[in-house]
Amino acid sequence: MTVPERWKDGLESDTPPAPYPTDGTDFQGAVRYHHRVALKRFLKFFPVFLLLWVQLFVLHLDYLLPVGIVGMFGMVWTLFLLAGRLSLARKCSKVFRTYPLEFRTPVEKYGMESTHTLYVRFGDQTGTPFTLRAKDALGRGRWPVGITDGVWFAGDEPFGGAFIVPGGGEMLFLQPRDWAETEKYRKDAGPERVEKANRAGIKRPARLK
Repeated sequence: MTVPERWKDGLESDTPPAPYPTDGTDFQGAVRYHHRVALKRFLKFFPVFLLLWVQLFVLHLDYLLPVGIVGMFGMVWTLFLLAGRLSLARKCSKVFRTYPLEFRTPVEKYGMESTHTLYVRFGDQTGTPFTLRAKDALGRGRWPVGITDGVWFAGDEPFGGAFIVPGGGEMLFLQPRDWAETEKYRKDAGPERVEKANRAGIKRPARLK
């Protein structure tokens, strides 16, 4: 479901300044930080759901069955969230290790969906701009503050990439919004760019849910 246009610019995150440099010099700090936050969020909730589930087998009380079911689904959900966040962080890390970070400005807020998906365009492009689907590595579904002023981008737009937002340090993984529609640009990229995209893990579309 698409977020109404009148909300698009107002939905901004309140992320505090990042505890690592966000000037394009320390992508490893960004990756480590996102791994730590993902694990902290997991450990905040998973033990609670685990306790709800385990007590059903310890106490053997039938009326605790609904509580046990909540615990079971809660554990599955938190594991699912952890796996997704760690996967996105790894994807970003692979891109950063393959491509240099370059400052790109301005960034256009092209759209937003309720599935925690942002759509952006880089305003310094020549020719037809690529609309890129962006997913925050921690699952945040709001616009990073100051994103329109520019980001530190690594990648190749027909294939995708990743970027870090100065200030808040949000880390997002990118790929073209319509993969099939941009196929002609990838075919014209040449073997060197294709090989580089393959090393970065962006030669093929990723499942960004």
